[in-house]
Amino acid sequence: MRWKTLLSALAATSCASAQRTCNGSPSLCDRRYSEVTFVGAHDSPFVGLSLSDNQHRSVQGQLDMGVRFLQGQTHDKKGAVQLCHSSCDLRDAGTLAVFLAPVKAFLDANPGDVVTLLLTNGDNIAMSRFDEVFRAVGLDSYAFAPSGRLEIGGWPTLGELVDRKKRLIVFMGECCPIVRGRYLPG
Repeated sequence: MRWKTLLSALAATSCASAQRTCNGSPSLCDRRYSEVTFVGAHDSPFVGLSLSDNQHRSVQGQLDMGVRFLQGQTHDKKGAVQLCHSSCDLRDAGTLAVFLAPVKAFLDANPGDVVTLLLTNGDNIAMSRFDEVFRAVGLDSYAFAPSGRLEIGGWPTLGELVDRKKRLIVFMGECCPIVRGRYLPG
């Protein structure tokens, strides 16, 4: 009988120590998405040492270091959604699918983490083409889709996003069209 009591005590201890975390912290699970600050990487797909690169670590390396907000610029290159820095002639980091693959792998391996993407759409690519890429990579099932406009206090908590398995927040927008090498406010 004594060993049953000991086993029960050990089981209770191990359950208590296996505390739920969201983005690495139990305290973030009860915070709304809109109440959390995320470490981010500007132009995260542009990795290297050239002047048009912004990062020194791969997307996977950025995620491994704690980055949970990734930003990139998309352009249409011969019908493909490409990650290009200002112009595909300046810096082409490959297809959107190649960029998203390590994000999918990270979300698969880290069920308590929420990741945000901010993708600019300088060539006004149809949203259906982005949808095709997200589906092909398998990220569509992770994407959070609000039922309508969200006010700042209307966002779900990180814990709710984790529980619903909707741990990818994607913001899309146009960015600064380039005319003769100069940015125009857009």
